[in-house]
Amino acid sequence: MEGNTSQHVRLAGRLHERPSGFVIALGDREVIIEAADDERVWMAGALRDVAAGVDLATIAATASSRRDDALRLCAELRDSGALVDADPEAPVSGLDAVLSIEAEVDRLCAATLERNPFWRACLAARERGDLPDNVVIGMVIENWHFLHREAYFDAPVLGYVPNLDVRMQMNEFFAEEYGHDEILLRSLNAVGIAREDMHDAAPLPATLGLCNALAHWSHFDPMFFFLTMGVLEGQGLRSDSFLDACERMRWPAAFVSPLRAHSQLNIKGEHGNLTRQLYARMPAIAASEVRRLRAMLPTFVEIYDAFYRGVFAYYGAAEQPLRRVSSW
Repeated sequence: MEGNTSQHVRLAGRLHERPSGFVIALGDREVIIEAADDERVWMAGALRDVAAGVDLATIAATASSRRDDALRLCAELRDSGALVDADPEAPVSGLDAVLSIEAEVDRLCAATLERNPFWRACLAARERGDLPDNVVIGMVIENWHFLHREAYFDAPVLGYVPNLDVRMQMNEFFAEEYGHDEILLRSLNAVGIAREDMHDAAPLPATLGLCNALAHWSHFDPMFFFLTMGVLEGQGLRSDSFLDACERMRWPAAFVSPLRAHSQLNIKGEHGNLTRQLYARMPAIAASEVRRLRAMLPTFVEIYDAFYRGVFAYYGAAEQPLRRVSSW
């Protein structure tokens, strides 16, 4: 059994624990497993994993230093008929996978981003026009910092090896997205902030944290990185309450127009659908992989939520928006 540790197994009966060890009830007969006091811990862990239908590698890892003993126990259980191959879970299509995950994304965003003080203030300002000036400018500054660093986290997946169609889709997106920081710079120029000022400015820790997290996932977990892109690009967005607030507050056209142009480029390019487009090109994804990706979503949403909270907290209290490195 050691030769195929990726094999999933399960118990053919019900597991019971007794003072002398363990019993597996198999209809009209029982398989008795005697366990000394120093064996009960690793054996209980191995049997729980078997009962859960996990793979042999996980069972061996649970047993740690008793790895060989755990695999030997599994072999003996198979010989006795108490252990059988588990029916493998059927994989799902990439599109089915992402549609099932989107429901969890929506739930998490509703509990965090939609209650975020920045976006709540934007929604209120769309009606009242009272968003602080430095928060408006600060939002553009931090978005410039984010877009200026986009190559750090997009470039690693441009050579995505497992799927040619995904690689081509991602390269098409990058070609459309590259240089969008220059659009935002035009808005900053309209309020007296030059390129040299931005090169002397540091992003907020939450902004850099978001960039670093995306770069990590892009390098080491492309499948999860692809999941973040639809959210970052405004998945399902029909209107931008931040831009609506700026226009309600009568910010000059030289400031708002580049921001609106950037938003329209994303909408026209259907960047909000990027995650769906990427996953639709994946023919099959293991059910266990879908569960893994879904379990990671709260971490991403928390980091993204912190980005907007950081903007509102810092720029809402700052006397001047730029965090100049030269003044440190």
